[in-house]
Amino acid sequence: LQFLYFIEENLQTMAKSASTKKVASKKVAKKVSTRKPKRSFKVYIHRALKGINKNLTVSSRSMKIFNSFVGDMFERIAVQAAALARANKKKTLGSREVQTAVRLVLPAELAKHAMVEGTKAVAKTSA
Repeated sequence: LQFLYFIEENLQTMAKSASTKKVASKKVAKKVSTRKPKRSFKVYIHRALKGINKNLTVSSRSMKIFNSFVGDMFERIAVQAAALARANKKKTLGSREVQTAVRLVLPAELAKHAMVEGTKAVAKTSA
């Protein structure tokens, strides 16, 4: 009689441990997302806007338009700068190529302002 009682207890503990193993294996089998975050300029646009006036805000639709504009201008300048580097048979894209690309891509007055700001940024980072 004691032998049957011992077997019954062992079966119950085995059943409990098997059920906890199933729960643990379900937790391990959880799917992990492998999606990359989308790159955008939204954070930098927001910082620039707050630098102008703390009370200004931008709607999500306007932010998408700004982000698209900045991405497009970056692409245009980068392509032009790469073409200039290739034409001069250089492997490194330097500040001079980017400066010339800005002059070629942007209109006259806007290019002048961009040159001033770009020169300040390069001086700040190299100092």
